[in-house]
Amino acid sequence: MFKVPFLRRFSHHFLKFLLFPLLISLLIYLFTSSTFAAGFALGTFASILLLLNWYYNLEKAYDSEEGKIRTGTIARLVIVIVTCLFWVRFPEVFSIFGIALGLMLSYVMILFRAIKELTK
Repeated sequence: MFKVPFLRRFSHHFLKFLLFPLLISLLIYLFTSSTFAAGFALGTFASILLLLNWYYNLEKAYDSEEGKIRTGTIARLVIVIVTCLFWVRFPEVFSIFGIALGLMLSYVMILFRAIKELTK
């Protein structure tokens, strides 16, 4: 499905920035059992999936000869819903505020990517 050059570009643009907060929040959760840290880790992992979907669709749009561009909105919506269902099922483990903050990371990364492209 994903080719190595695509994964290398994805890692360069997004993954290397999101792995640090993911690992830190997992370490905090392991040592303190903080619900916020668990929610933040879950939200950050979901952000990685959101960005992977978004970046895949962006690259497909660049390569597409058609006039039709897909953005992967439904898949991203499903990822967010499933992530929030973890909170509904396990509210004692995951904080909704941590999940929301982790999910916001993907949109911050998209915004920074857009600003970077505009300033080229």
